Amino acid sequence: MASFLEILSLGLRYVMAAFMLFTTPIINLISPAAQPEPMKLGAYYWDGWYEVRPDWQWTPRLMNEFADREPTWGWLTDGVDKMEMQIDLAADHGLGFFAFDWYYPETYENPMNEAVDRFLLSENRGRMEFCLLVANHSGFLIYPDTWPDAVERFLPYLASERALKVDGKPVIIFFSSGELEKCLGGEKQVKRSLDYLREECVKAGLPGCYVMACTFAERNGDGSVTSRWYDWSYSTLKYRAMGYDAETGYNYHRSSLPDGSFEYPFKQLSADHELTWRMKARHGRIDYMPVLNGGWDCRPWESGDDDPNRSCYSPDRTPEDFYDHVRAAIQWTKQNPRASAGGLAIFYAWNEMGEGGYILPNKGEGDAVLKAIGRAMAEG
Repeated sequence: MASFLEILSLGLRYVMAAFMLFTTPIINLISPAAQPEPMKLGAYYWDGWYEVRPDWQWTPRLMNEFADREPTWGWLTDGVDKMEMQIDLAADHGLGFFAFDWYYPETYENPMNEAVDRFLLSENRGRMEFCLLVANHSGFLIYPDTWPDAVERFLPYLASERALKVDGKPVIIFFSSGELEKCLGGEKQVKRSLDYLREECVKAGLPGCYVMACTFAERNGDGSVTSRWYDWSYSTLKYRAMGYDAETGYNYHRSSLPDGSFEYPFKQLSADHELTWRMKARHGRIDYMPVLNGGWDCRPWESGDDDPNRSCYSPDRTPEDFYDHVRAAIQWTKQNPRASAGGLAIFYAWNEMGEGGYILPNKGEGDAVLKAIGRAMAEG
């Protein structure tokens, strides 16, 4: 049986969400009209392919059953020359930035952090912008005593001439808003920590920074994305109170289906993402950067059908699916200038081949997906 405090908490949640539902249209009516910005599309970049590790990412399933995911230039992405090639490929097909997965050295300096440094050493870096996605999950957590050191490490990237900006402020994304809250000691401590980050940016001559939290899609009990307005409204209050400027996500994949099956159509997974965008725009009270579906099929990293961490997979992706999805994101950006985080949108991902989220040219599809994305972006 629920306690009195649990019932009270739930009641307050609905009251606050209802307040937002009925006040948001009024606020929109009396606020100056916001002008839509052209969509700037980016992609998450995960650099787990810097060296051959058969015990880790290059599993037997990936190398055999899913060998067609190999990039057209080969698996390894070490070297500035390969970064320069990827910059040209991305920029030639409508992408404006990479968000590099970056790991705080809680226990060791992660070589995957060298990807962003290779980007900054690239002669053609002027063709794109970048930001950090701080991957603050297990093994790379940040605590109150290490937060100042983390901020010191962020600053050179935030001050870079190629830093992605919103309203003139460099962007930084945190992968796990939940872990940050837990490790720093609660919502108020997150607010103080983000205030400290902005203060240090100002001391460094910057106008502050624009901080995004990766969050999840709100879901029904069966795992589908929900259209219950109060779930979306309440969650955005929390992130706003903690001092974030915007929400985004890493991806919105499904774990399982009610009937116990796992194959999930790519079009439906894209529709789940698009419903999330609409709900964020309609019921959110904080900026939002839409996450585009680049696929999810983690079978290469799963041990098989009895893997306890097994998740849904979408093996039926086509270039036209990507074209339609990008066009939907462009329309969302045009129609929701108040909700948009500076016109930004981001693909999961450029090169998460192990998890099945990738748009780079590969041996199975060639560059068909990237060409479809470029065609959608060129149409504006």
